[in-house]
Amino acid sequence: MAHFSSKSVGQFCLCCALLASLVGCGGADNDTKLAEVNSTNIQRLANLYFTFQLTNDFRGPADEAAFKDFIRGFDSQKLARVGVDPNAIDALFTSERDGEPFKVRYGVKGSAMGSSEPVIFEALGVDGTRQVGFLNMTQREVDQAEYDLLWAGKAQPASAPREH
Repeated sequence: MAHFSSKSVGQFCLCCALLASLVGCGGADNDTKLAEVNSTNIQRLANLYFTFQLTNDFRGPADEAAFKDFIRGFDSQKLARVGVDPNAIDALFTSERDGEPFKVRYGVKGSAMGSSEPVIFEALGVDGTRQVGFLNMTQREVDQAEYDLLWAGKAQPASAPREH
């Protein structure tokens, strides 16, 4: 029998709550939780990437066009609930911190039991660090060396990423 940590189960449940809110379940408590995990573009994109995986055999979008088409296909009210202006999808792909377009690792394979793969990357960052968004609803500021390893898919995220 497989063993899952309480942290991975909790992250999986949070991801399920995100998916439920994107497909239509709601309520004041869910809306508050949804807003908390979607307060920045890096969070929104990582969470939408995960949602793409859930509907595509746990495979990430092949490229930017496929990802944007997927996002545009959502009901505008559902996008608004996660802080996305359906008329400004391109703005979603820009970091509020450095003002640059994000780099995205396309085609990343996920898992039905959750994944912590890095998928969204700040291009320049701030003060020598760049944020990276992971599929497990966390973001972390990393230095250049770790950034390069994460971007190349050669390093796994730390066991307990610092959330931002």
